Amino acid sequence: MTFELVDLEDLGEKALLEFNDCIAQTKPGYCVDFDQAVDRLVGKVEFAYGVAAKLAHREPTMEGTEAIWAKMVSICDEIGKQIKDLEGQHPSCKASFDRILDYRNAAFKRRELHS
Repeated sequence: MTFELVDLEDLGEKALLEFNDCIAQTKPGYCVDFDQAVDRLVGKVEFAYGVAAKLAHREPTMEGTEAIWAKMVSICDEIGKQIKDLEGQHPSCKASFDRILDYRNAAFKRRELHS
């Protein structure tokens, strides 16, 4: 199976959609359900980062590699914003937000290396 940039984009979009669906179904006050949803979301970001690394490794051009890492930065920004917006109601997601930022910053550095 070969991944392409559009697949990376789909991974990010689907992860966020599934997270929002899960959060919508979570009963108020059930922090365990929320924490599990956030953990799954972070796991999907980790997977997407791994896919981005594979794509970048196989990409023959600098421009293509930059685009891959730019997409990963964008994915992390969208997901990070979503988690940050929920942090007021769920302070436990602060560590997950930090992990998303770590992936974002790593992708940003790699993007900068190829620009």
